[in-house]
Amino acid sequence: MPLPTESTSLDEARAALRSDARIRFEPGAVHLAFADGFLTVEGEVATVAAKKLALERIAALPGVVSLVDRLRVRPSSVMEDGEIRDHLRN
Repeated sequence: MPLPTESTSLDEARAALRSDARIRFEPGAVHLAFADGFLTVEGEVATVAAKKLALERIAALPGVVSLVDRLRVRPSSVMEDGEIRDHLRN
């Protein structure tokens, strides 16, 4: 079986992210890079569940030996440091 090419692996990864509506894949919000079996996924998703699903989908792709997770979950509300401190104290 031939090794997957970078473009094939990236296309498959994007398709995997689009295949599950729960991930709510937004082109441009998630960036992918593939080299030597290492797939790096970077960007923002809406929920912790979407992050988990996205990582599961792309980790299962053929040719992905290792996954570098740089996904962040978008905060539900933006708070300044003082607001976070007050929130944690209450």
